[in-house]
Amino acid sequence: MGSVSNFRNQVKRKRNRNSEKIGCGHGPINHQAQPHDIIDISLLVKQVVSQKTAELYEKGYSTSAIARQLGIGKTTVNSHLTASNVELRSHSNDQLLYKKKPKTRSIKTAPYGFCLVDGLLHKDPKEQSILKLILKWAKQGQGHCAIARKLNEQKLKPRHAAKWSQPTVGYIIKRNQVQ
Repeated sequence: MGSVSNFRNQVKRKRNRNSEKIGCGHGPINHQAQPHDIIDISLLVKQVVSQKTAELYEKGYSTSAIARQLGIGKTTVNSHLTASNVELRSHSNDQLLYKKKPKTRSIKTAPYGFCLVDGLLHKDPKEQSILKLILKWAKQGQGHCAIARKLNEQKLKPRHAAKWSQPTVGYIIKRNQVQ
């Protein structure tokens, strides 16, 4: 705040001393110096930083080294490089040696109502009958707690737990909803 008021005081003193005309390269402007007549240096600084960043990167410097040397953040270095249309290198040489494997989804535990045989899902007849009951009761509008209570009353056991719970029933219903 102090620098702005100092600038205004300097402008006022200068205005009082003489009534100069200010030019901006397109001919004189017929007004006295104002605080908004400051040249925007930040654009020039950005251009110089972008140029220096690209220059160092082309020489083989890493983004971390450039950031340290110029005193700016690595994300700023990356943004200057992309703005300068410089193609970014991979993070390390190891990345060039190993190609990423396509992601494959592996099933470790079969969902309720199914079993795994040689890595393939097959319907489990015992669990399928319970699954059909759960889905039928859910379709009738019964809540997860009510369904779990009914299953426990009928002494039908879940796969791993001692008794049925509301979250387990909710997950089974959510997973088996037809979309």
